[in-house]
Amino acid sequence: MKNFEITYFHGPFSEYIDRPDVIADIAAAGITLVPLGSDTETNKRALPVLAKYGLKAVVNDRRIAKLYETENISEVDQCIREIVNDYAEFKNIIGWDIVDEPNSSKFPILASIVNAFRRYSPNCETVINLFPNYASSEQLGNPDYISHLEAFVNIVRPHFISYDHYHFLGRENRKSINSADIDERERLIRLSAENIDDRGGFFENIEDIRKVSLKYDIDSMLIVLLTEHGPYRNLTRGELFWEINMCLAYGMRRISYFTYWEPAHDEFWQWTNAMCDTTGNKTQHYYDVQEINRTVKPIGEYLFDKKSSAVFHIGNPEENSVKFNGFGKIKSISGECGVIGCFDDGSFYLVNRDYICEQSFTLISEEPLTIMKNGIFESLNTNNIILSAGEAVLIK
Repeated sequence: MKNFEITYFHGPFSEYIDRPDVIADIAAAGITLVPLGSDTETNKRALPVLAKYGLKAVVNDRRIAKLYETENISEVDQCIREIVNDYAEFKNIIGWDIVDEPNSSKFPILASIVNAFRRYSPNCETVINLFPNYASSEQLGNPDYISHLEAFVNIVRPHFISYDHYHFLGRENRKSINSADIDERERLIRLSAENIDDRGGFFENIEDIRKVSLKYDIDSMLIVLLTEHGPYRNLTRGELFWEINMCLAYGMRRISYFTYWEPAHDEFWQWTNAMCDTTGNKTQHYYDVQEINRTVKPIGEYLFDKKSSAVFHIGNPEENSVKFNGFGKIKSISGECGVIGCFDDGSFYLVNRDYICEQSFTLISEEPLTIMKNGIFESLNTNNIILSAGEAVLIK
């Protein structure tokens, strides 16, 4: 990755994606990177409009999907060369989207596709999004999640690690997984979502991603839940802030929302409360995300070239996490429910781990502290910090 970007998974339908008013709304929401997944001609019509509003793009050309499905390695080189040449005039393309949630049996063909893009589009990245840790071994094609991550990095040699993890369950009026005629892949996805309480494993998942990212010196991105669907509830502003701030605390250099645009009607998933509905009307989540993006963009830009040194939990630590007992020049932090992400320049990101209630923290430091406000560090005149649900501060 070259810059801190804010993006999403699933955007406007093809008949909307080249409309200036739709693109203007995307930019106004604080999105900086747009995924395109229509046919080649539609993608080409959209790219100049995106450029007009200062937006970059990641392109999913349908020829890539065909390569992935057929696994014909002998055709990869010529196909990727043709794709890159077809889009050569567009300077706002920064990457190529290949596939979502592959089984490890597909890693060899993915490696071939990634290698070809490295040859013919060396200044761009490739995007492959992985399953979360609640996927079954059958979905992964590996016995456990760490093995899956290790195999992915070592076989595919990706530009970065992307994954999704949807934590907030408990939606009312859910549909049974047997309510529709579905294929096996969809059945397993729905089965993995079966629950009524908030899903465990969020911190275990993000800890594993951070561990592997640091081991191989590779960037990472989390696609966070936004849109109410299936068993996933309508998120509050505090829950949305919580997800994004955890990404930054754990050193992720890009954030992504699922979804920007409401997908087409589905009797099982019953999509609603995306940032925009199926015709582009804004929901409350549009304005929530707009505020979140405005808040976190300067923080993400500041932390982009900083290396994550450590992550600790304040109060009772979550699964596989470490309790804070002092680090660097911060001697202690008292509080009941927090996360602190530490970086190699001495800065740290303090997050309220409670997405329902505000929390208070008291810091003891060997040196005076500064706090980022509106992109600038100012003196912190108190050791007591109160954070609203899911919110955070960058301190140095």
